[in-house]
This record gives sequence, C-alpha cells and structure tokens, in this order.
Amino acid sequence: MAARKRKRAPEVLWRLFGDRARTLGDTILALIPPPAPGGGDEAMSFLVRSTDHLDYRNFLSGCFVVVSDDAPPPPVFDHHCRWSQLEIVRRTIEMIRSEPRQASSNLICCSYDKESQSSPTVDELTSSKWIVLLSRVGDALTIYLLKYTSIFLPLPQKKHHQICGCSIAKLFSKFPRGIPKSRTQHHPPVEKNASRF
Repeated sequence: MAARKRKRAPEVLWRLFGDRARTLGDTILALIPPPAPGGGDEAMSFLVRSTDHLDYRNFLSGCFVVVSDDAPPPPVFDHHCRWSQLEIVRRTIEMIRSEPRQASSNLICCSYDKESQSSPTVDELTSSKWIVLLSRVGDALTIYLLKYTSIFLPLPQKKHHQICGCSIAKLFSKFPRGIPKSRTQHHPPVEKNASRF
C-alpha cells in the first residue's frame, strides 16, 4: 500500500518548525513501532476505528504537534492505562511545576489552581476525544505528549490554539518580517498566555 500523504502544517508552524510540525496522528505513528507492515492507513488503524465519532477523527488530523528539541526518547509503547485522563493531566502538570524552568514556560501550567487542581487547560485536555486517545495509546505515551511536545488544537476557520509547550509567541521575533498577517487570529482567549494563529 502506498504511504499515506502527510497533511501540511499551518503556515506559521511550517515556517517555525518545517517537517517537525505534524498532525497528532502522524506524530504518534512516528513515536511508536509500526503496528502493521503495510504502513499508511494500516498503521493508522489502531488509532481510528469504524465506530469513532467524527470529532475524534478530526482531532487526530486537525491537531498539530511538535516534539521538543530536548525531548528524551519516547517510552516503550504500552497501550495499558493505569490512570484516568484527569489523573494523567494533573500528574503531568505537577511534574512540570516541580521543575521551575519548565513551569515558567510551558503553557500547560497556565492558570492552574493547585488547590482545586483545575484550569481551562485541564478541562480541555480531559475532553472525550483525549479519553479515547488515552485508551488507544496508553498513559506513558500520553504523558510524553503532554510533557515534551507543543500541542496546537484546531479552532474554527482552520485556526489553531496552542495549549502545551513553550509559547511560539516567544519565537515570533525570529521572523525577519514578522508573523504573516493573514494567519493572525483575534479569537476569544481559552487560556491567558496561549498562542493563536
């Protein structure tokens, strides 16, 4: 079977990261051993099932991910789930918060209330599509994605909102001509320091 064509990243991500910016589905396939020798759609089959809702399918193809330069090797793939998605998100945030340098730069920690262990980001990362993803990839890889990648969730009109990782706003100054105006989006904020485009 021919290799499945990769979806091109939004212009801003393409200019910043090139081929490193991939859809969530493609990122996961790149991080784990191929489950099927045929590649392409066969490799994606363990992530997507015929009964999955369109919302989850669009999540895999519309969410973009960039693995950090300093990320360790991914964990050995294990699809087992020891914790709920809520427990995983909270544990990951607490791990990052215990490392001051990461806590100050990772958007996943923005507006996190330690007492209630909640934030708008926690709410978003525990939605039904994330719970389905957890059931397919396991908690080890889910934690890896939350801790060591920048995640850009899809918004209406082909826009995106960054929810994890170092804000790309800090990288905008590297553009000699600034961010393309056609990609700038004034969208109601989901998270105070999040990046949107």
